[in-house]
Amino acid sequence: MKDNRIIDYIFPTRIVEQNKVDNALNLLNEQDLQIGLFQNEVVNIKSGGHIILDFKYEMMGGIRILTFWNIGARASYPIRIRFGESVTETCVELNEKGACNDHSVRDMNVSLVPLSDQEFGLTGFRFVRIDNLGELDLPLKAIVAKSIYKDLKEINSPTFKDKRIQEIYDTCKRTLLLNIQHHIWDGIKRDRLVWIGDMEPEIHAILHVYGHIKEIDASIDFAVANNPIPGWMNGIPSYSLWFLLIIYDVYMFDKNSSFLNKYLQYMNKIIAQFNQAVDKDGKLNYLNVKGAESDSYFIDWPSSSEEEIDKVNANVNLMKYILTRVKKMYEMENIDTSLINSILIRLEKVEIRIPKNKAFLAFYYLVKQDDKIYQGLIQDGAKGMSTFISYYVLKAVSLKDKEMALKMMKEYYGAMLDRGATTFFEDFSLDWLEGSSRIDEFPKPGEKDLHGDYGDYCYKGFRHSLCHGWSSGPISLLIEDYLDK
Repeated sequence: MKDNRIIDYIFPTRIVEQNKVDNALNLLNEQDLQIGLFQNEVVNIKSGGHIILDFKYEMMGGIRILTFWNIGARASYPIRIRFGESVTETCVELNEKGACNDHSVRDMNVSLVPLSDQEFGLTGFRFVRIDNLGELDLPLKAIVAKSIYKDLKEINSPTFKDKRIQEIYDTCKRTLLLNIQHHIWDGIKRDRLVWIGDMEPEIHAILHVYGHIKEIDASIDFAVANNPIPGWMNGIPSYSLWFLLIIYDVYMFDKNSSFLNKYLQYMNKIIAQFNQAVDKDGKLNYLNVKGAESDSYFIDWPSSSEEEIDKVNANVNLMKYILTRVKKMYEMENIDTSLINSILIRLEKVEIRIPKNKAFLAFYYLVKQDDKIYQGLIQDGAKGMSTFISYYVLKAVSLKDKEMALKMMKEYYGAMLDRGATTFFEDFSLDWLEGSSRIDEFPKPGEKDLHGDYGDYCYKGFRHSLCHGWSSGPISLLIEDYLDK
């Protein structure tokens, strides 16, 4: 398979920390990346020494190390490499505060050899720490980052009068681009998987920035091939709903009938499963689906500890929201909608209480614009938002008050920027801010580590991904509603 990704080599811009290193500042000087026999002021990391480098921005890739030699010495140079999305992630041991090598190896022991040019790693990072584990000085010419990304043409390149809005948009775009590799990934450090539900806000944003690119189809095809019916996408019923919405999003972008027809049979099987799950009184129970019984009403991780009735109701509202759009798409193509109509009629019989969780409130407000629901959405501003559902929360607020939606977006995403983010996170809570550090510095005495001391569920501590494609929701919101801001 031809790989049409672009590779850039990036010199570090800052030395975060050095110990027992001669001429360390030479690593910041851009130079010819070709090793030679001789050079003045060689960078030497002495035995037991280390250096931490900052490459300014998060990237997907690894590092390239150009090594000189100790004249007369032919031995190899054992080193330890630790990649970090934060400064502190480069300094922890595996299994400490969630630090791991899950999905991509970011902590490794390797050997360099004299007069060499070698590359290591394929992960998400901004910072790199090199430790000299050997007895000899480690003579270096250069350490550069290898950045891998797609060279994609933008169909929208908006500019915004508000500098903070522009910064949020640009950071979302960088987050998005890094996760578009041969398929569309969930995250570049850890979840390099095709989680089809997770990537709905990601694909929605891609369509706005880059259009209908082939990586969208590759990811959808992979998901369909690996999730046969009976069954749910990634084993989660709501992810099959998100899959339906992805097809709707892509179809509405270019009105391509052949695209829809390719997945029509699979979609109809999914809709038939939802029909089984909704009884004659509108009660939703995924255990009723033969061969695909499930007790999961998962929406996103931050809402997974909510009361079961609220999670079921959130699935009901999500189903209403998405099936209404699928119905519209089918009608545009003269496809029978009788089964969708039947499901929607039954779902309307269920009385739903107003929840407290903002993700749940968003879907409720999107199907029923009620002021009591809206008041819950804006209570305490951006507190209670999650990156995955951020587009839907902000979109719901924007239906009533566009300025309030902007305010909440800037409060939530701006807080990550103020703590050193160059891409947006798997999750984030404003509650993490009090007494915590920036991700591009070591915590000061008495401070919490924003990366290592927070996170929850499957993303505790340093396992937490700081570059997750689903966090790009503001792109869609801004292009749809705010191009004049």
